[in-house]
Amino acid sequence: MLTLRTLRTIALLSAFTLAFAVNAHAEGGAPWRHWKNSTQAGHALAGKIWSVREKKFVTPRRLVNDLAKAAYVLIGETHDNADHHLLQAWLIDQIAATRKPAVVMEMIGSEQSEALDAYMARSGADAAGLGPALDWAKSGWPEWPQYQPIAEAVFRAGLKLAPGNLSRAATRSISRRGLEFLDEVERKRLSLDEALAPKLGEALNQDIRESHCNLLPETALGPMTQVQRYRDAVLASALVRAGREAGAILITGNGHARADRGVPWYLARQDEGKKISTVMLLEITEDAKTVEDLIVSDPDGRPAADYFWFTPRAEREDQCEKLRKRFGK
Repeated sequence: MLTLRTLRTIALLSAFTLAFAVNAHAEGGAPWRHWKNSTQAGHALAGKIWSVREKKFVTPRRLVNDLAKAAYVLIGETHDNADHHLLQAWLIDQIAATRKPAVVMEMIGSEQSEALDAYMARSGADAAGLGPALDWAKSGWPEWPQYQPIAEAVFRAGLKLAPGNLSRAATRSISRRGLEFLDEVERKRLSLDEALAPKLGEALNQDIRESHCNLLPETALGPMTQVQRYRDAVLASALVRAGREAGAILITGNGHARADRGVPWYLARQDEGKKISTVMLLEITEDAKTVEDLIVSDPDGRPAADYFWFTPRAEREDQCEKLRKRFGK
């Protein structure tokens, strides 16, 4: 027969074992210790985190301690870089150890809300099954196994997962009719009634030009700029809605995460006074030698995020060549 003292000992050992397992997952699973991508993995900046406020490199733990204090955390990525998704999952794990924020994903559209909620409420639901439940293979995003680590972190911590993106129908409407498609009340709610400063508007146009390899006709820039602004505003609104109880984390592309004119610009207006922290996960380019060679800045040269975490680069085919073939050039 087990004595009370023996039962207490077993309970203490079980608690210690659980704490050790959680800590082992957090530290032993550190993605920067075993990169998935090899290009630039040996670079001096690989794995380094630059703090803009402190003007120095900081540790992952120091980063997490700061992010945990923010109501909203935006983690930008390059969509097809598996290392970025592993870092995002790690950050979710660490933040969720202190509070339980919702996680909003740009990759899940509003038209998928019903399917997402139904799956998350299902008994036995897991991260592996979430992709098929959302018909991910037809979404146009990189394959689900790349994003699955993020979902695994959500399930581990029991967090709410919410869609962030606007529907395809709304995207088409904005492309055709611009922001006038929205009524005055909706534009005001989303903070789309306020124009970007001229420098920021032109910088957004230039980014769209360059991201399409300067192949777009000038007539296409206006509609695409409107769609980008609408998407940023909708992502901000999704964060506010999902984060009412314990804040929210946004998983998104680096272009949306930038503080000067991306989601944070709208978020600061839609939910004034809340702390917003932004992290950009940036691939290291071949010619990069210093932090200044990599960080993203606004038109006045100010860094466009609070932290920059440098990573190896994913191997991919020449995107400009693909576009040239698509446009017949």
